[in-house]
Parts: sequence; C-alpha cells; structure tokens
Amino acid sequence: MRASTSPTARAAMSLARSPCRIHGLDPVLRSRVALLPAAAAPRRFHACTPRHHEPGSPTRSSSTTAADGASPQEQQQQPVRALRGLGLLKGRGVQSSQARGGAGGSSSSAAPPPPPPRRYILGQSADQPIRARFAPSPTGYLHLGSLRTALFNNVAARASKDGGAFILRIEDTDQSRLVHDAEARLLQDLSWAGLSWDEGPDCGGPYGPYRQSERLPIYREHVQTLLDKGHAYRCFCSPAQLDAQKQALHEAGRPTLYPGTCRAVGAAESARRAAAGESHVVRFHGAASGRPKLRDAIYGPFQKKEGEEDFILLKSDGFPTYHFACVVDDHLMKITHVVRGEEWLISAPKHVALYQAFGWQPPIFAHLGLLVNPDGTKLSKRNADVDLSTYKTGRIFPAALLAWLANLGSSFKPNVKPPRSISDLADALTFKFTRGGIKLNVEKLDHFNAKYRDVLLREPLASLPPREAALLRTHLLAPTLAAVRSATASGLVAAWPAADASPSRLEPVPRLADGTADDADAHAYLHNVLASRDGGFRTGADVVEQHPYLFWRPPDEVYRASVAAAPPDARVLAALERVLARDDVVWAGRDGQAVVEALRDVLDPQGVEALTLHNVLRLVGAGGQDVVSQSSGRMLATLGRDEWRHRLQRVQELL
Repeated sequence: MRASTSPTARAAMSLARSPCRIHGLDPVLRSRVALLPAAAAPRRFHACTPRHHEPGSPTRSSSTTAADGASPQEQQQQPVRALRGLGLLKGRGVQSSQARGGAGGSSSSAAPPPPPPRRYILGQSADQPIRARFAPSPTGYLHLGSLRTALFNNVAARASKDGGAFILRIEDTDQSRLVHDAEARLLQDLSWAGLSWDEGPDCGGPYGPYRQSERLPIYREHVQTLLDKGHAYRCFCSPAQLDAQKQALHEAGRPTLYPGTCRAVGAAESARRAAAGESHVVRFHGAASGRPKLRDAIYGPFQKKEGEEDFILLKSDGFPTYHFACVVDDHLMKITHVVRGEEWLISAPKHVALYQAFGWQPPIFAHLGLLVNPDGTKLSKRNADVDLSTYKTGRIFPAALLAWLANLGSSFKPNVKPPRSISDLADALTFKFTRGGIKLNVEKLDHFNAKYRDVLLREPLASLPPREAALLRTHLLAPTLAAVRSATASGLVAAWPAADASPSRLEPVPRLADGTADDADAHAYLHNVLASRDGGFRTGADVVEQHPYLFWRPPDEVYRASVAAAPPDARVLAALERVLARDDVVWAGRDGQAVVEALRDVLDPQGVEALTLHNVLRLVGAGGQDVVSQSSGRMLATLGRDEWRHRLQRVQELL
C-alpha cells in the first residue's frame, strides 16, 4: 500500500541523503560510436518485502570494481580507484609490487588451501549488495523484452550479498501517451512471472515517491542546481523557430542539432523572462562536457564520436525528460547497477555527462543485447511471440519462461537443475552476456517448460509448495482432465489398433468419471499417470491420445479383436488372478516391480517366458498385445490393483 504522505513530503524525504544501503552493436550504433582501446590491465569478463527499506548501511567497497573473470590473485594486484563499479573511465593503478610466490627458502608446513573463487556480477563482487531497478513506462503493456530486462535486474540483486534490493519505479513523465491500465497490468504481470520487489509505488520505500509524476519538485530543484552551476540554460525558442533552424542546417548540409541559440541569454534576463511566464525549456550545456567516456559491464569501453548536444532536461510543461529524470532518480535511490537494453547505450554518455555536472559517481552500466527474430531482423512488439499474454493464457509455466529468457543472451552453469525460483536462477546464472542481437528461439522454450514440469511431477502433488501445486493444476492437470471428459462425451478418441472400428462408448477409469469423482481425486490420478511417463510428452492431451488405456477401460470391441488375433496364455491369466488375491503384494510405487516379481515366482517354475508374460499383461491392461504401452511394471502400478482385477475379469468373461 502506498504511503499516505503528500507528494511534497515524500519529495523531501527522498532528498534526505542518508548513507547508501548498497550493500556487436547494430549498424546504426556502430556508425555513431567509436570504441575506446582497452585498458592496459587485463579485463575479464508480488509482494513487497520490507527488509531493504531501512537506509543507513555502509556504502560498498571500492574493491568491488574488479573486472569479471579475473582470478583472485590478479584482482588483488589491481588496485582500483574509488569508483562505483565500471562507471567513468579512469586510469587503473599500477600493479602491486608484492611478489606472487615465495621465491627461495622453504617451509616446513603445508601451504593453506586456496580460497574459493570469488563470484563477480556485472563488474562487482557478489559479496557486496546490489541495488538494481526496473523502470517501465506505462505507455504500453509488458512484453518479453521488458520482462527479460526486469529479470536480469532482479537476479543480479538477488545473487548479491543479502539478496540486494530490487526497486520498481514507474517512469510516467510522458503524460500524453499514458495507457490508463498499463501500470496495474505491469504489476500484475511481474507478479505472475514470479518477480517481487523491495521498493515500489505499491509498497513504498525509503527513497520514494516511486512514480516520476510525483517527484516534480525534486526535478525542479536539481534543474536549478545545474542552472546555478552553469551546466544548464533556459531556451525560449519557439517550435517554429526550432523548425526553421533545423531546415537551415539541413539545407547547409550540417547536423540538425540545436545550435545553442539561447546560450547567449544572460542569467538575469533568463530568470526575468521565466518569472514573467514566457514558455521555455531547460537545456543541458553539452559543449562543456566534451565526449564523456564510460566502461560498460557488457560492451566495455564506450565513447561517441561526437560531443553531446544541448539536450532538453525539463520540458515546457514542467515534466523532466527521461535522460534527466533517470539520472536524478538513480542517484537519489542509491542504484548501483543500471541494467537495460542495448538501445540505451548510445544515450549513456548523456547520463555520464549529467553525473559529472552534478559531481556524482555513476553506477555500473550494463546494456543487454536486444531480442531479434530468428533471421536477425528487428523484433516487432506486435509479434505474438513477444506478447506476454501469449504465455499467460497458455500452458507455459512462469518459472520455465524466466529460465528461457535468462538463457537468451546469457547461460547457466554446467549441470544445474531446472530452476524453480528466482533464487535458483540467481545461483545458476553465469552472468556472462552475449553482445549484439539475441535470436528469439521459441522452440527452446518447450524444452525449459518440459524440464520444469517433469521436476514438479516427480514430487507428490500434496508435497508441492502451494504456488507450484496450483500452477501444475491449472497448466497441466486441469487441461488433461478436460481433454479426457471432452473425448468421453463425444466418443472421439483414437481407436485401439486391435479394434475393427472405433468403440461405441468410452468408459473412463473410475477416478476420472464425470460425476463420480471430484477434481482433486482426478488430478491426483492424472499426476500419477503423467509422472509415470518420465517426460517425453509435450502436453497432457498427447498422453491421452498415445495411451488411452490409462484414461479409459478398453472397450469390449478391442478385447474381442485382440483375443481373437492372439489368445492369451491361460497360465499367465491364472497367475495374475492369484497375485491379485494376495494381500501381501505391494502395488504402491512407480515401477510395480513387486507385482512383476510375484508373477515371476508363479510362472518361472512353469517355464513361462518373460515375453509371454508381458504380452498377456499388455493385452489385459492396454487392450492388445500390439498396443503401444508403458512397461508392464508401470502399467501395474499406475492402474492399480482394483482396475487390474476389473480388466482381468472382462477378459476372462470374453474368453
């Protein structure tokens, strides 16, 4: 629930500078930027929770700026200046003169074991907390690309010390394009996906407000700071004047950037005209910043070929631009890592210039490669594969969707289990990222979905956490039960191969019969059936089609055709009847081996071969010797003692 304090009070609170709690470019970009030479030193590469709402924790150590992938010894020998991660490019210190090993001399004691390798997350040691943020604009709904950005911010925080902090901020300064229900949908979609945040517009936090439209006094104060320091100026040019200037520059073959017309307006005159109500914007004095440099955690050293233009900070309606508001907010909210899409890399020097103008240390920047079509073309937001509703209303488990997204542009450590939570993802991810366009491989999503589903099926339904049990019911068990009941009502199901014609009536197994078993019991039975498959299917409906005997009793037409084609061995039928009558045989379990062994104890002395046993069991259990079925043991265990007694009786009656 949002705090009830006024916007002015919240703005004042956010300005209280309490100690930080921190714990392949595309062709367009390539043509506009020049990569800097590498440094000489080696470089490697929903519910809100209140635990991060108390400011005042120590700031993070400057030692966390060691580059990803360097060995602990190399990192210890590379002193780094007190920058926040990989922000501004500054010279590295010379290597330590300490010797690596003890040359000469001997020791009577064994050397201590080496310390475990230190994990690094986007340029910072994992033993330091990360504050990351997701800052969507409510001008549209969440799509795969923005969910992926939110995910990497979330797992970066969770993989750091004490789980870091993940902040949700709503950037609603573009008032003309707001979609009325977009913010509510954003929160719902993030919660559906399994992401939670520590601070945000719905739960507050120490650095609120968390909607930019409620932070206007903060932006005005900081704009005034830049005006007073000479880093910004008011521009009174009208739209008509700006259009005329652009046209003249275009005709002269020059860049159509703002030429700085109003730079010459004196401070006193500027203040007087603004006080008189003359319409104006506030621009940044770009020429004074030169060509800002940064070191991106993914793309490395970065600098544009040209200097910064005099971009707008505050619009004539009093709302800030994205470039200005995000810098002010990220600094005041103590953000340590700005993780966003590659399309913002070209704007990063603007933000560095603002940090320099304010005298602030920048955060670590990390720009993610963008999702593209399989053929490498730009991915349209109108593509159904990008629309999140495509996955919310389908059969895809949220955890599987997140695992798939995490693998688009990054990777998991070897031999990790399918992630079931954000914590699992944070532990499994390597945090090594691919540069450039990331091809959207939708087919791979089926792989992640099946792996996650099979993990859930291996546990009893009653022992699953409530959220996972509910997801298994809605995404798998309920659709499978609906498919069974629909086919039962219509009589449409693939005929057993031994039958001359489709059966006239389908009789479900008792636990699936509509009106005789509640859904909870039916779901428990379906869970056992699908778990016995050990994967190997795409949907529950596929199993229904491939193994109808698990859902319906074989019709008499099927049994008659099978018995006529290959009469069953009477010795096996008698042995099965005998074992069914015993109370000491264990039918529970997934493999049914206890029942198979009991049958072998009876049949082996009679010289009955194993193949004969299994053929007869397949006829009784599945309807025919040539029916594609599970192993005999699994059929025995899955169908259970009572169902086998019924099916044996039907075969004996037909004989």
